[in-house]
Amino acid sequence: MTTSDPTRLRWTTRVLVLYFVLAFVITWAILIPALRITPPDYELLFIILAAFGPFASAIIVIRTNFGGGELRRWLGQIFTWRVPLMLYLAGAFFIPIGIGGLQFLLYLLLGGKPDFSEAIPWYLYLLYLIPTALLSGGNEEPGWRGLALPALLERFHPVLAALILGTIHAAWHLPLMGHYDTNFGWYLFNLLPLTVLLNWFYLKSRGSVIPVMLLHAGTNVIGSFIPTPEDVLGGQVDFMLLRGVVYWGIAIVLLIITRGRLGCGRLPEDPVQLKAGLAETEGEISLS
Repeated sequence: MTTSDPTRLRWTTRVLVLYFVLAFVITWAILIPALRITPPDYELLFIILAAFGPFASAIIVIRTNFGGGELRRWLGQIFTWRVPLMLYLAGAFFIPIGIGGLQFLLYLLLGGKPDFSEAIPWYLYLLYLIPTALLSGGNEEPGWRGLALPALLERFHPVLAALILGTIHAAWHLPLMGHYDTNFGWYLFNLLPLTVLLNWFYLKSRGSVIPVMLLHAGTNVIGSFIPTPEDVLGGQVDFMLLRGVVYWGIAIVLLIITRGRLGCGRLPEDPVQLKAGLAETEGEISLS
């Protein structure tokens, strides 16, 4: 089925539900058996492969429902490089470093002792950031932000859309809770406010997921460069609690500044569907 309007894809409820189901099926079909039978030294290979589940699901759903032409236009939109340089710098450096710095400050305020003996040298930052953006975290973003977020924003207020997407995204990680040495509650505590941040950043990025991929990767690796040892709150809860508090602080500030819209130009109830703050360029697909 091809949409009659070549400038936008219309995300029906059926397409959205199919996308989420397929994302879970692809990822879990890889992760669950791999984590049970694969030696620990090889688990990372399957985790990387499974992380492409949301992106692969988006490709399958769009190709099946809208055709190859729409898929190519969608890919051209979400991977456009025509984004202000400041957004690349913010996603790759400024925001992740700010998050790591705030977490470290909280650690110090709670009586933590700085220990950089195991910190990765900063000159290696890009060598960690880029592979993570492409293979281990950032590669989820073409699906979550490139398809799921615009589809949800056509139906829900930006805050509710963030809560829905954050919860689904966290549940998608369920097979990895043991690998991450945490539980779903703590993971959700972190991912809900992080989703607010990532959604806002996507809406600032003119429909491109590239800066968001960098930001997602940056939040994943920054703890190795600004470490906070787990010695002030009794173990693994240290990182999840301190990082979660930072995320919630940032999310609340964003919600206040944007009045809950997170950069959306129009809300779903408006006669014209959500503008979503995306810059309109001739020949590009609007994902709002």
